Amino acid sequence: MTPARLRQLEAFLAVLRAGSVGAAAERLSLSQPAVTKLLRALEEETELALFDRSRRRLHPTPEARRFAAEVEGLFAAARRVEQVASDMRSAGVGELRVASLPLLGAELLPRLLAGFAGAQGHPRLSLTVVSSHEVVELVQAGQVELGFTLPMPGLAALEVAAPFRMPAVLLLPPGHRLAGRREVAPRELEGEPCVSLGRQYRLRHLVDELFERHGVTRRMVAETQNAQATCAMVAAGLGFTVTDPVSAAAQAGRAAVLRLVPTAVFHIHVLAPPGRPLSLLARHFLAGVTAGLAPYGVQPAGGRRGAVAGRAQRAARSGDP
Repeated sequence: MTPARLRQLEAFLAVLRAGSVGAAAERLSLSQPAVTKLLRALEEETELALFDRSRRRLHPTPEARRFAAEVEGLFAAARRVEQVASDMRSAGVGELRVASLPLLGAELLPRLLAGFAGAQGHPRLSLTVVSSHEVVELVQAGQVELGFTLPMPGLAALEVAAPFRMPAVLLLPPGHRLAGRREVAPRELEGEPCVSLGRQYRLRHLVDELFERHGVTRRMVAETQNAQATCAMVAAGLGFTVTDPVSAAAQAGRAAVLRLVPTAVFHIHVLAPPGRPLSLLARHFLAGVTAGLAPYGVQPAGGRRGAVAGRAQRAARSGDP
């Protein structure tokens, strides 16, 4: 549709709404002859008799009323397009799809997404919580805009931000002999019952390597598939675990969170589909994730390294998971 036709339609609706050519001309900031010319051009080009000119004033014909309904729909659709464009300018695309490993996706990201949605005008949100391998597959296929995963081969082409550096903490069952301490050395856990992730998980390997380096033998009493279940077993008194500070802090008041010195360090990588810039909405959410992880002492690699367990302890005491 040409700009000239849109101008004709605008004049047509203005006359119908205002009731006269003179009033319509004032609304459009045009002269009366200009409006009359637009109406005649519209009638000639559409071959429709839109106005009865047998009397001194223009009177819309039945065809004009029917035609007006379609024109109204056209302009309403144009207004919706403008609104969508405005929403996209202010908040990026109005949809955000995220995939994450359970470490972040089970509790932290849902809470952050809920607060984020309110602050961003409630865009459509999607969160998929799967293994790191599946997160990478979703990102590569372009099915999500952001992905959070553990280190894996071949991530460099997908990374859009520095990985998060997450020093592990020690979680002890209630009443444990070391629970009153601020920090514990690995050697002090010799022979202690331990709850751990399964051997197929990279985080398990990092923790095993830590104890092996210090010649410490743990008594393995249970294995499970995610950190949240591991921490719940510790809170139930089954044994200790070395885990991430986010999962540990979720056991507020039910277990003791301490520094382990030295400790293992986990890394969470931030991924996005290659060749596609992050939307403004995704960038805002990533900034929110960075801020949301800071109370747990988790920072982007190369950033400030805080006292991890101390912050996790404070989060646990305050009841903030």
